[in-house]
Amino acid sequence: MDDKELHQYCIDWVEWCRTRRYYCAPKQKNILARLQPSASGEVPDARNNADMQYFNMAIHTLAEMSEHKTQFACFSFCYLEGRRGVKVKAASLNICRKTYYNHVSAFARRAWSMSLSLKSAQAAMQAHQASATNGAREIYAVDVD
Repeated sequence: MDDKELHQYCIDWVEWCRTRRYYCAPKQKNILARLQPSASGEVPDARNNADMQYFNMAIHTLAEMSEHKTQFACFSFCYLEGRRGVKVKAASLNICRKTYYNHVSAFARRAWSMSLSLKSAQAAMQAHQASATNGAREIYAVDVD
């Protein structure tokens, strides 16, 4: 997956999260927006995508690791809070704008990689459990006879 596809995947993830109220907090609204009634009405419930669930799990796992704190702050600001004020955010983290975007890209790439690992680990665990269940059935069938 190249950088453009990964960026689009992250945007799709944000939209996927928006359709689920419990996966991430909504964007902060300014005071005037909070006073206005919501024009969107009820939040749509999009199709549940297993790959997005793995990506979401990877993002939240990486976010809890202290070594990815700065990268997650950049990723979160870029995708969850919007792109306005990048220079100010970068300055508050004591990094330059280019480093900010490098952190966003590196975090997204790391989350994508971890999501693939989580997916393959889940598939391997299911295969192992299926073989263990079949083995137990065979042993039980032999013992009963």
